[in-house]
Amino acid sequence: MGLFGRKTDPPPIDAGAERFVLWLARDEFGSKSATMSSAVDQDLTVIGDDADDFVLLIVDRYGDWVRYWPWERFVCFNEGVPIQAPLAALWDLLRLPWGETAFARKPELERLELGHIAKVLEAGEWTDP
Repeated sequence: MGLFGRKTDPPPIDAGAERFVLWLARDEFGSKSATMSSAVDQDLTVIGDDADDFVLLIVDRYGDWVRYWPWERFVCFNEGVPIQAPLAALWDLLRLPWGETAFARKPELERLELGHIAKVLEAGEWTDP
């Protein structure tokens, strides 16, 4: 919400998981264009501390079992710019060999869409997308 706006309350539990995850993406994390096919990392760019908050809000509503999903495959919990970033940029600019092994890069993450999160929450057990 804006500076003077009021946060909306989450939908009731009986409204279903789809409404909850859409509310989470749109109202709590500000992704107004979020749909059920939006991926947490690639489309909504929920990373770092925001990713922790995202998971914890789901845990608060659906239980501790959500904490044990393989989140690391889908979301980057690291945040910030590494101290080696200027050297990595120079390395890339010069196109020196071994560029991909010289400095750590953000890992390629799998897509975890909101629709899949809702489906897993409704089923009560983790399944791979």
